[in-house]
Amino acid sequence: MGEIATSLQLTGEFFDEYGNPSALIHISDELEQAFNYNQGDVYKSKSTVFRRKPFNRTKALDYLKNLIIRESRNKNRLKDEK
Repeated sequence: MGEIATSLQLTGEFFDEYGNPSALIHISDELEQAFNYNQGDVYKSKSTVFRRKPFNRTKALDYLKNLIIRESRNKNRLKDEK
């Protein structure tokens, strides 16, 4: 989840009640509530993401992306078979 929180913060598309870009801690808090989990120290998690080797920085996001692509292909294949 560190990758997701960091990615959402870097987009600059999430705002607080004053119209300012949301801080990473606030994005993380919302994700924790939405998915009922405990992130722990989100800034340590962000640091860990950036310390990874370049090909591992987005590993979790790449995995999620590939799941969506695979499911889309399966649905298209099933649609074509009908």
